[in-house]
Amino acid sequence: MWSLAVVQDNFNRGDTSHNVRLMESYIVSCARDHPQVKLILFPELATTGYRLTEKVKDVAEYAEGPTFSHLSALAQKFCLYIGYGFVEKGGASLPSTFYNSMNFIGPNGERLATYQKIHLTPLEEHLFTPGRQLVTVDTEMGRFGLLICWDLAFPELSRLLALEGADVLLAPSAWEVPHDQSYRQMASARALDNVVFVATCNHTGRTDDLKFFGKSAIYGPDGRTLNEANREGSGLVVSKIDLGVRQQMKEGFFSMWRDRRNDLYDVRWKGN
Repeated sequence: MWSLAVVQDNFNRGDTSHNVRLMESYIVSCARDHPQVKLILFPELATTGYRLTEKVKDVAEYAEGPTFSHLSALAQKFCLYIGYGFVEKGGASLPSTFYNSMNFIGPNGERLATYQKIHLTPLEEHLFTPGRQLVTVDTEMGRFGLLICWDLAFPELSRLLALEGADVLLAPSAWEVPHDQSYRQMASARALDNVVFVATCNHTGRTDDLKFFGKSAIYGPDGRTLNEANREGSGLVVSKIDLGVRQQMKEGFFSMWRDRRNDLYDVRWKGN
C-alpha cells in the first residue's frame, strides 16, 4: 500500500517561473507533511497555466527542458514520482509542432514517459497537434496509464490502457465551469468501467474566458470517491492506493473483466 497526492491551484498563465516555484512548494510540503506519498500529480499545463492563445508557444519546452531538469532534481531529492502538464515543442524536424503533454518523472530523476494528449478540445485544436501513442509506465507500485483532461470523455482510451495492464489512471486536467458534474462523473465512470484507480487534478481561478472549479479527486476501482478537494480552493488531496483491494474487487462483485464476452466484441478489445 502506498499514497498518491494530487494538487489543485491557480497556475499563472505564461509565468513558468512562478508556476515551477509553486510546484516546488507543494513538493516540499508534501514530502514534509505526507511522507507516505510516493507520487504527486499536477494539472494539465501546470508549468505554463492553461492559456489558449498563440503566446502559449512562447513558453513551450522540449520534454527534457529547464522545467524537467528542475523537477527532476526535486524528484531525486525527495524520492518521489512526479507527473505534470506542460507545452511540449516538437523535435528538430518538427519546429512548428506543439503538444499538450505530460511528463512522468521517476524518483531517480529519470524521465520515464512523456504523453501527448490524444483528444484535443475544439478550443485547443488550433494550437496543438494531437498525440498518437498510448502510454503506460511500469513501476514498483504498479502500472500507470496516462491521460490528459478531455481524454476522460472517451471510454475507449481508458479501456485500452486497462487492457495494457494499467492499475492506476492519471489524468491531469483543466476543466471549466459549469461542467463540474461531467468531470466528476467521467472520472468516476472510467474507474468503475475498468476497475482501476483514477487520479485527476484540476486548475482553480480564471484564465482568458474560462473559470476553473477545482474538485480534484482520487477514485477507487468501484468508482467511489476516496478523497476530493473543495470547490475552487487550493491544496493537496491525498489517498492510499491498495492494489490488493483492486484485485479483491475484480474477484468479487466487480467481475467485469472475467465476464467480458470477447467472442462478441470487435477484435481490438480482445486481450488480458
